[in-house]
Amino acid sequence: MRVISNTAVSLDGRIGTIGEHSFNVGTDEDRRRMGLLRAKADAVLVGGRTFRVGPQLIAEPIELRRPGVRRPLVNAVLTRAGVASFIGDEWQHSDAVLHVFGPDLDRDAHESRGATVHSAEDPAAVLDALEGMGCELVLVEGGGDLIFQLVAKDRIDSVFLTLAPRIIGGVGSPFAILLWPTWRGWGTNCSFDMTRKLE
Repeated sequence: MRVISNTAVSLDGRIGTIGEHSFNVGTDEDRRRMGLLRAKADAVLVGGRTFRVGPQLIAEPIELRRPGVRRPLVNAVLTRAGVASFIGDEWQHSDAVLHVFGPDLDRDAHESRGATVHSAEDPAAVLDALEGMGCELVLVEGGGDLIFQLVAKDRIDSVFLTLAPRIIGGVGSPFAILLWPTWRGWGTNCSFDMTRKLE
């Protein structure tokens, strides 16, 4: 199984705001790349905080759908606090399945919202479970803590990074760019690519 990460960061290395509001720092080309990555992936993995900020169904653009790629796209969330109250009705009216991973989750609350619940303590265990489901390419979309843990375990093969011409600022807003020095030490098999063109 291959694991790739796609992350957008501001010039000051932020991947989010203090209030954890979602924000779009990318360009049309960045969004096209995200669509291409989603079209190639079998599963998308996010952390609980990322899901709570933007709890929408993740799917590739219809025009990029490819024959022979596992569908529906598996949406996976790793959380300690749970996300049941953030799961909207669109999940129950789609063919997508939301897989929620974490220790000691309220199974009934999540399943009543249409999610499938799995017990898992860390991101590596989630990847193992996704591989067991037949996923061959997993796209990790955030957040920073999740990506950091996977890099520390040398489980990310490629990183796609958008460096956006913005300053987010704010004491306490989440960082990503400070991970890069540690990626060079831990992620010995990880490629760091800001320019790779996907076809």
